[in-house]
Amino acid sequence: MLKLFKYLLLYCILPFISFNTFAQVAMPDNVCVGSSKHYNVNSNPVSGSTYNWRIDGITQTYSTTNDISITWTTVGTYMLDVQELSADGCLGSIRSGQVFVSPVPVITANSNSPVCIGASISLSSQTIAGVTYLWTGTNGFISSLQNVVINSAALSDAGIYSLTVSSNGCTSIPSLVTVIVNNCIVDFLIPEGFSPNGDGVNDLFVIRGIQNYPNNSFLIYNRWGNKVFEAKPYQNTWDGKSDFGLILSGEELPIGTYFYLLDLGIGSDVIKGTIYLNR
Repeated sequence: MLKLFKYLLLYCILPFISFNTFAQVAMPDNVCVGSSKHYNVNSNPVSGSTYNWRIDGITQTYSTTNDISITWTTVGTYMLDVQELSADGCLGSIRSGQVFVSPVPVITANSNSPVCIGASISLSSQTIAGVTYLWTGTNGFISSLQNVVINSAALSDAGIYSLTVSSNGCTSIPSLVTVIVNNCIVDFLIPEGFSPNGDGVNDLFVIRGIQNYPNNSFLIYNRWGNKVFEAKPYQNTWDGKSDFGLILSGEELPIGTYFYLLDLGIGSDVIKGTIYLNR
C-alpha cells in the first residue's frame, strides 16, 4: 500500500506553469467587447493531457487542448480558469484569472461645412465621459480636443476629417466628416440707401447676393441705438417700416441714416454699415 501511495504522489504532480495570453504575460486580462483573444497554459504540455476551460464555472467544450481562443461578446467581468487532466487520470491545480471586457465607445463627428475661404471650420462631437479624443485630417491635421476650430479656412483645408475616441484600451470605429471650403466670391453688394416711396423704384432694401447666405441675420438700428428692424434670414423685404421701438410696428420710419449689422452665417466677421433712407 505504501508503494502504491508513493507511485500516485510521484506521478500525479503535473508541471503547470503560468496562465498566459498572446498579448500579455499573465492574467488579469483587459479586452474590448467583440474581440477575440488567445489563451494558453503549459507551452510544453504533457502528452495525452486534456484541459477543461471554464468561464464563470461553465465549461467551454470547444477546446480541450492547452490553448483556447475566446470571443468576448458581452461587457462585464469574468473568471476564466483551466485545469489539466493527465492521461493517467491525475488532475492538476486550477489556474484562473479575471477578464475585464469593456465596451467600444461610439462617436459621431460633425462640422459646420460648407464654409467660405477665410471663415472658421468647426469640428465637433458629443461629450463622452472618460474618453480621449483624436481628430486627424488633411494637411497632417491632428488634435486631441473634443471640439476643434480651424481659423481662416483655406481651400487646402478641405477634405475628410476622422474622429476616434478611446476608453479602457478600446477605440471607436472612426467617424468621418467631409469639409467643403468654397471660394465664395459672389455678386454681393449692400447698397448705401433706398427710397421706399411707393414709386416702384428702390422701394425695398435689396442686398444683391444675399440668397447665397441662407443662414444670415440682419438688424437695423436708428441713430439712438433703438432696433427698428430684424430678419433671420433677411430676404430683401425691408420697406422702410418699423418693427420695433417707439414708432408703432408697420409705420414708416422717417428720412435719415440708419445703422445695420449683417451676419452672413458662415463664421465670418459681422458686416457693419449705414443706410440712408429717403422718400
